Amino acid sequence: MLLELARQAPMDAKLVVNIDRSPDYFRLAGLQGNDPAIFVAEKDGKLIGVVGISFRDVYFKGEKIRIGYIGGIKIDHTCGNSFVAFRLMKHVAEYLSDTPVKFGVILVMGENKVMSALLSGRAGIPPFDRIAGYRVKYLFPFRFQRSSRDYTYRRAVLSDIPQLSELFRRFYDNYELAPRWNDEYLLSLYNEPDYKLENTWLVTDGKKIYAVVALWNQSGLKNTIVNRYAGKYSLLYNVLRPFGLLPPAGRSLSEICIRHLVFDEKYPDAARYLIQWILKHQTREYRFVRFGFLTDTFHEQITSKFCGISIPVNLYCAFRPNDPDRELMVNHLQQSLIWEDLSLH
Repeated sequence: MLLELARQAPMDAKLVVNIDRSPDYFRLAGLQGNDPAIFVAEKDGKLIGVVGISFRDVYFKGEKIRIGYIGGIKIDHTCGNSFVAFRLMKHVAEYLSDTPVKFGVILVMGENKVMSALLSGRAGIPPFDRIAGYRVKYLFPFRFQRSSRDYTYRRAVLSDIPQLSELFRRFYDNYELAPRWNDEYLLSLYNEPDYKLENTWLVTDGKKIYAVVALWNQSGLKNTIVNRYAGKYSLLYNVLRPFGLLPPAGRSLSEICIRHLVFDEKYPDAARYLIQWILKHQTREYRFVRFGFLTDTFHEQITSKFCGISIPVNLYCAFRPNDPDRELMVNHLQQSLIWEDLSLH
């Protein structure tokens, strides 16, 4: 029933997509955080709404805090009850208020007016503050990409882990709400479904690692289905239809995800060359390479060199009513780089 509801309630935007979480709806929720919980709204024996909550231990100004992640909200728009979403979110707020989280976060597509209204603060729901903007870009894996011959491109092996975790730590050193990057945490990621060390690719000179791209085939967890092309995306689909680059409405995007793109900041070109090499050699089975990144960063500069379709995504946070730390923390977050694993959305 949850899978069917998710299929019937796509995200509202000009590019209307649905995340199909078959065959196990709960599997993705367990990756988005710890101790996941799913709440549903039911009417006459039919599920008409769902929202998920999980918990994360992250770092804010170097100190560990616990936050709540709110995700997977879906409403059956045919039920005719416009208050379902508000009631679910109010239940979420009450649930989180009884936990030791400092605040809750939620990711929303930038053009989703319904969710924007929901987060504005009404009907007993705390107001949400926008703290970061991201882009999810679907890169076309054109085979004519050329990579530099000045570097060696190879798969990661277990002995690379110490150097990789140190590179991750340096790269994300100024990011807030990030995990603690160390050998143990990095290795724990490779225990997740279908996320494999051999699909992590490196640029190296034989001694030093300059850039890392980790690929993740998530078809066993979720698939992105295009429900409808609208606005500029409808025009783009019609222009590209003869080339078969975009799937017809109702079909999967057939994508592989870049989970991590990390590099020595003195060598951003190494990251670009590595993506070019991957697009040419490692993506023949896929129509798109999906990558989510924080705006106004090196990631955005690098991906701007590649053709694709991008979708804006915003991160919001909400505190308990009258929390004395809210204003200072929100101001700090709005001026900071904020880490988020967009491969899980």
